[in-house]
Amino acid sequence: MMSMPDFNDKIDRFLSLFQAGVDAWMSAGELIVELVENDPHAYDYIIERCPTMNSGILGRFEQMGRKLLHPQLMMSNAPGLAKLKRLPFSVQERFITESIPLVVHTENGTDVLLVQAKDLTKEQAQQVFSNTGLRTMGEQKARLIQQRSNAVAPSASTSAMPYVIKGGKAIIGGVEFSQRELLMIAGQLAK
Repeated sequence: MMSMPDFNDKIDRFLSLFQAGVDAWMSAGELIVELVENDPHAYDYIIERCPTMNSGILGRFEQMGRKLLHPQLMMSNAPGLAKLKRLPFSVQERFITESIPLVVHTENGTDVLLVQAKDLTKEQAQQVFSNTGLRTMGEQKARLIQQRSNAVAPSASTSAMPYVIKGGKAIIGGVEFSQRELLMIAGQLAK
C-alpha cells in the first residue's frame, strides 16, 4: 500500500497530466481550424496519415478549436453534459464546474437544489436546459406544473371507469390490487 503523501502526489500528477491533455486538445483543435481554413481537404490528408482517425473525431477537434465545444465535455455522454454541449462555449465553461439551480417538488411546494451538470438525470437535464440555454427557475416551475397536470389529466384513451385491469390485477389510482384483495375490500363494504 502506498503512503498517503505518495498517494496524494500521484493524484496531483494525474490531475496535472489531465490538464496538460486538455490544453493539448485545445491546441490540436486550433491547428485543425488553421489547416481547414488553409485547405478544405485537410481532414483527408490527416486521415491518410493517421488511418485510425475519422472525420467525426476531427470535427470535434475543430469544434474545440473554434471554441464551440469545451474539451472536458468531449469525454462524457452524461445527460446534463450532452445538453451543455449544445450551448455557447462560455456557458459550457461556466457550468462544467458551477452548480446549476434545479427546481424540485417538495411537500410544501418547490425548492431549489444546486446540482452539477454531470450529475443531472435525463429528466432533470430536460427540465434545466432548453434548446437555447438554461431555463430560469420560473420556467422550470412552469414546466413542472405542466408535467404534473399532464400526469393527472385523464387521457382520451382511458376508459370511463376509475380503474384499469392489467396483468390480472386492478389498478385504482395507481395502486395495484389482486382479486383476493378486492374481494376482501368488497366484503368489508358489505358489513
